[in-house]
Amino acid sequence: MWDCDECPEGWTCTEHACVPPHCSNGAIDDSEGETDTDCGGSCEPCRLGASCATGLDCEEGVCRLGACQAPTCVDGVQNGYETGVDCGTRSCPLCAAGEGCLAAENCASGACRGRVCQEPSCNDGILNGGELAVDCGGACRDCR
Repeated sequence: MWDCDECPEGWTCTEHACVPPHCSNGAIDDSEGETDTDCGGSCEPCRLGASCATGLDCEEGVCRLGACQAPTCVDGVQNGYETGVDCGTRSCPLCAAGEGCLAAENCASGACRGRVCQEPSCNDGILNGGELAVDCGGACRDCR
């Protein structure tokens, strides 16, 4: 999209980007792919409760029974405050290795590097996996 100072003639500037004329005319333009008034399809995603055809039509990425839904910990989409798909918030489970994270507390292993949850390892400096103490015991070296 363009910077708002560079919107083509007839386009509207929103807080996010320039939008085509049909996305700000106060109508549902089926021919342009809109699923609700001025949203969905090629327009900005729709707010909660608006009509939708797919999750792409919705701000939170969830379309059920033709309406945009609020995020939950079981919707199969990374949305709301989740750091990974359906994980990483106080109300959702901790994230498995390979899911997104902002900090160690988002991950089941307690290890977050490069914004990705890591597998527990015997040299991560964290008591995790089957360890009896930090990085020893279980499948790791013997504890002294």
